[in-house]
Amino acid sequence: FVMNVNQFPAASTRPHYIAGHAKPEAGYSGDVTPSLLVSFYNIPSTQIVNSNITNSLFEAIGQSFSPTDLASYQSKMGVNPDPITNVIGPNQPQACDSNYANCFEANLDVQQITAIANGADTTYWSIDANDQDPFTTWIVAVAGDASPPLVHSMSYGAVESDMPASALTQFNTEAMKLCTRGVSIVVSSGDDGAMNYEACSYGQCTINPSWPATCPYVTAVGATQGPETDQTEIACQSNQGGLITSGGGFSTTYPQPSYQSAAVSSYLSSGVTFPASNEYNSGNRAYPDVSMMGHNYPVVDGGQVYIGSGTSASAPVFAAALTLINDQLASANMPSVGFVNPTLYQSSAINDITSGENNCCAGQTNPTCCPSGFTATTGFDAVTGLGSVNVGDRKSTRLNSSHRRNL
Repeated sequence: FVMNVNQFPAASTRPHYIAGHAKPEAGYSGDVTPSLLVSFYNIPSTQIVNSNITNSLFEAIGQSFSPTDLASYQSKMGVNPDPITNVIGPNQPQACDSNYANCFEANLDVQQITAIANGADTTYWSIDANDQDPFTTWIVAVAGDASPPLVHSMSYGAVESDMPASALTQFNTEAMKLCTRGVSIVVSSGDDGAMNYEACSYGQCTINPSWPATCPYVTAVGATQGPETDQTEIACQSNQGGLITSGGGFSTTYPQPSYQSAAVSSYLSSGVTFPASNEYNSGNRAYPDVSMMGHNYPVVDGGQVYIGSGTSASAPVFAAALTLINDQLASANMPSVGFVNPTLYQSSAINDITSGENNCCAGQTNPTCCPSGFTATTGFDAVTGLGSVNVGDRKSTRLNSSHRRNL
């Protein structure tokens, strides 16, 4: 017996990305640039026109970003200069010069969100590397903010089954309350398919959902590949050259929310092959909700350009899209979009992704692939969710405002 202990430290937190290779300076053919995102996802404008349009990035495990790298990225990509407005918690830009891994995740996040929602008031919200439960620490702090940023992007996760029940419950409760305040929380779905990084590291082919992507009050974002090389948009898969595999599946803890029940029911009766029934709970929360491009993003880190792939890229891109919608709503004197999931599951502004599966882990060469996983199909699936989002579809904006009023 261990006395006077009610919670053990959680398993290690991991950013959802895998770094690729250094990028030659000559051009960005085959890469996901801001201009490609704008054209493919029909983004009318990336320039924020209203003041007080806010978003934020969650960072942990000692990651830092470099303002110098951010300015360099924006210059290379033809993006208007847009520095981070607020820094909460630790940040050591000098660490980027000694080892790109010290800053790769954070630099990726800040560079993507400021490129797509250019001019927003962006907060870099960093949790100390020694914190045993950065997710709870972060969401309690956000909930305690009298005026929190309206959109939050989180590119980190843990194995849901490794988390103590108290952390799962508290995060869910605080996220629910933030939704009622008009706050949107976007979380990457993971880069190791249905198995998750811990299982793949030990070669154990066990389905392990990624948390907090499984929380029903966040929008979980998967990854796609294809448009960067003028190909059809499909699920990002390591065994198809995608470096990572879009995470997805069903929660082991959270019941299925009503907003996705019809979509999930259709998926379960679609006729595609599923894992054995004892490997997942089809009555629980399914994820991701949507996906965006996640393969081959240029990242300026320590003054050099690297290429990265992952849901760590697709999550801040989708968060930036919500920030742009908030800007449009503000121009119409409407409240922020807030909890967007009910809108998404009724929206027609979706590019359906019908090809791919998530039985493989991340890996550049010979990735581990398991017998079980989920398969993409028409409509919702547990690989890419509903699909990618046509940001410029104005029907989506009208639905957003309607759902926000109803909430």
